Amino acid sequence: MRDDQLNDSQSDRLELVRAAVNASPFYQHLGMRVESCGDGRSLFVMEARETATNIFGSLHGGSLASLIDSACGLALASRLEPAETAVTVDLNIKYLRPAFPGRLSATGQVIYRGKVVGVEEAEIHQENGELLAKGTAVHVISRRTS
Repeated sequence: MRDDQLNDSQSDRLELVRAAVNASPFYQHLGMRVESCGDGRSLFVMEARETATNIFGSLHGGSLASLIDSACGLALASRLEPAETAVTVDLNIKYLRPAFPGRLSATGQVIYRGKVVGVEEAEIHQENGELLAKGTAVHVISRRTS
């Protein structure tokens, strides 16, 4: 296969992944969607609603954790072979300031991609650019059996 065919094939696969993520009821529930992914990077946007707030009126940490986990996982997915899959085995988040309903963005990037382990990092920013949280994820990579 030529390099341009390989790049087209990977681009097609990433578009399918992006469409599947954006169609997922879980992501729709949280107001999350993929803006871009490829070359070990991802960009998610979350239209955070009042329904994701805690008793203090700020966004529940679990919704931010989902955003970081997703940004990390999709960044890694852009580096997986078609027969590979990955699952999160560790997620670490530093919440830097409260987040409130509105548009959030999360950027993820792969910092290590081995044969069986991937390590990624992500940041979440409020619409005004304020850094809200940073996190890292570790994924175990395996081959699909079917």
